[in-house]
Order: sequence, then structure tokens, then C-alpha cells
Amino acid sequence: MDASGSRNRFFMSIKGVILDLDGTVYRGDEAVPGAVELVRDLCTRGIAIRYATNRANRPGTEVCAQLRDMGLACGPNDVVTSSDATAAYLKPGRVYAIGESGLLEALNRRGFILDDQSPDYVIVSFDRAFDYQKLSVATRLIGKGAQFVATNTDRALRVADGIAPGTGSIVAAVETATGVAPLVIGKPERPLFEMVLQDMGLDGADVIAVGDNLDTDIPAGHAAGMRTVLILTGISTRADLARAPIAPTWVVETFAELRALIDSPDSRS
Repeated sequence: MDASGSRNRFFMSIKGVILDLDGTVYRGDEAVPGAVELVRDLCTRGIAIRYATNRANRPGTEVCAQLRDMGLACGPNDVVTSSDATAAYLKPGRVYAIGESGLLEALNRRGFILDDQSPDYVIVSFDRAFDYQKLSVATRLIGKGAQFVATNTDRALRVADGIAPGTGSIVAAVETATGVAPLVIGKPERPLFEMVLQDMGLDGADVIAVGDNLDTDIPAGHAAGMRTVLILTGISTRADLARAPIAPTWVVETFAELRALIDSPDSRS
């Protein structure tokens, strides 16, 4: 069978799509052109939709509200953040948390206790109030034996007016200060996507992962057994493909191009 035939047979059989959010479905408060229309269309076909985001500072309920404001249906389990995955993955204990409301709420729901003296974990996430004091506390606690955990390691993220530092910049500061590498829960590691697949009740072979980041979305999808689509609406560019750790299965410029890929004549015959 030629590559086109294999591709079309695959798109005929997909049961689910996992989408990244920042730079993929939206940029800031604005939906990426074509994203809402494609997601709605996939839902009418009975394809399960989930959103998996490394952005850890917002609770999933808040993200869902934004998606609903954009015109997308969003249930309580449809959005999984790297904070959600981190809190679910670790055994509840005492934690020093560098992060915002999304991380703190996820930890609270799972029974973690905040402790800046003798915690079991130091969890580092996106934190716009990160400063030298927090870096000093994290360095001291990890030096005393607390496990260093990162919700994710995105170096930067696409925002409405350009590029902003991501969680990875904070993680790098802690890693440099301590000489300790973190346990990473979010993309590009497997736990976040595995949690989403388990909730969907689907195997990775029946799901595609769509994202804008060659360093996180694509390797995570590959590690979880999914075929992957890099969409060039966010952080990664076509020029970045040459240095990509894992090549995406497909590359598209826009959601219109992704729709054309899914709706090619052979795939509907």
C-alpha cells in the first residue's frame, strides 16, 4: 500500500484526537483560525476530543470556561494540565510548590500538604512571581533530600504579542543551582498523555496528537504510541524540523490544511 493509502485508511479509523492548547487551539485569548470549526466537526463524527496542556498555572475548569467562550463544548475531564498529571502521578505527601493557582489547586485536591521546611517534593511549575528567594528555598530543600519534580520544561510559550519565558526557564535555574535533574511529568515525557489516554479508554494507536511544539508535543505523542501532527501556528517553525528530536508524522501550516488532510477524497471513500 502506498503512503497516501495508508494515511487515508488511518484517518478513516481514528477514534480520538488530543490537542495542545497554547499556540495550537488558541493564542492568548484568541482562537487560532479554523481550530473551533475543526474540533466541532470532529465531535459530530463521534471522534473523542481531549486537551492536554503543559501550561500548569491555570485550573482545568478555568481553561474549560475559556474554550466554552470560544464556542467549544468542554466537560470536566476534557482538559488535563501538567499540574493535574503531576498531582495524580505522585504519592500524596508534603510539598514545596513553585507555581500558581493551577498547581496549588491540583495538589490540594489530591491531599498534598504545603511545607517549606521538610517536604517530600519540590515541585516547579510556571510562576510569574518566581524570584531569588524561591530559588534559594528550592535549592536548600532539594539539597536536604526533597525530590525535584517539574510539571513541564517548555522553554518558552507563544502569547498574543510574541514569545514569553516558560516553565523550563524556571526549572533550568533550579537544576543549575542544585545540579539535580528533575522528574518531569508533562510533555515530552509520557505520564500526561498516558493519563489522557486512560481517561479516553483508547489505545495510542487509535489517537492522533496535535501540537505546535517539536520539543514537547511531538516526542510525547510518539512516546505514548500516537501518530502526531505538528501545526505551525505556535512556537515551532518549519526550519526547526532539522533539529527536532522526534519527527512528526505530518506537518501542516493551518487547521484548514489539517482538515484537508483528514478529508482527502480517498479517506472518505
